[in-house]
Amino acid sequence: MKNLIEEIINKTSLVLNCKPEEVKIIKKLKGGLSNDTFHVQVKKRSFTFRRIGQDGNLFVDREIEFQNIKSIDKLNLSSKVFYFDTETGDKIQDFIEGRSLDELNFKDYVSEISKSLKKIHQSKHANINDYGLINRLKLYESYTNQRTPIYQKIKALWLDLYKKNYQFNEKVFCHNDLQQSNIIVDDKKIFFIDWEYSGYNEFYYDIASFGNLDFRHALVLLDNYLGRESTPEEKNHLRFYRIYQTLQWHQVALYKNKIGLGEKIGVDFKSLAINFLKIAESLSEYLFEL
Repeated sequence: MKNLIEEIINKTSLVLNCKPEEVKIIKKLKGGLSNDTFHVQVKKRSFTFRRIGQDGNLFVDREIEFQNIKSIDKLNLSSKVFYFDTETGDKIQDFIEGRSLDELNFKDYVSEISKSLKKIHQSKHANINDYGLINRLKLYESYTNQRTPIYQKIKALWLDLYKKNYQFNEKVFCHNDLQQSNIIVDDKKIFFIDWEYSGYNEFYYDIASFGNLDFRHALVLLDNYLGRESTPEEKNHLRFYRIYQTLQWHQVALYKNKIGLGEKIGVDFKSLAINFLKIAESLSEYLFEL
């Protein structure tokens, strides 16, 4: 950790044109399980410095991430980025004062979240990538080569339904990892952080991500987003994308367990992988006969 701190101080001083002794590490921020993000202060101004964790660049194209970050800058829903290294993923941007939504009662902010989401979904951008659901999952699978019979069955049923009913639905610009820890509330203003997975997708995908902690939260957000009670079909549309997400993160957790990352950072990725698959199985009961 000492070497990492020294690297961050030196890199920050170089990028922001200040002396290393003027850079102060306030604390390591909680959040993702792979990357290290720090609250850094320079001459009383606060920034965040992100350093990608072990093999994190296998799952994200940093060129695409940087392009998407530049595209959403005008939406005023994130903070200004001062530095982005597309090879390493190192990023320096303004620090957002506020609290993570997972520390709050999300229902107090659900209307503002809906408004901000619609702002993202209705925005128009040139040269934005498609999230690429099928190819992305194939890529993640190639890193693990681990597919249990129940995983393969759920995936096959999901793919069949996707190709029949959803493949050609309208897509919009999405955050694609809208779990509550990626939403910051500052005086009721909503900010979205960590745009690593952003790209074109169905709007349902973002709302399904919101159910990361509890799928019922996603159902509440869906009703607010639509401005009415969602139909059973719309609820299943949401479940459909949450199933994909749990299959995706199942593969990511399997890989992190495979490389021994859990032992280094104190996270039981094997149990996480098992839990994601259990959630996929539970949600599948609404859509498929397993």
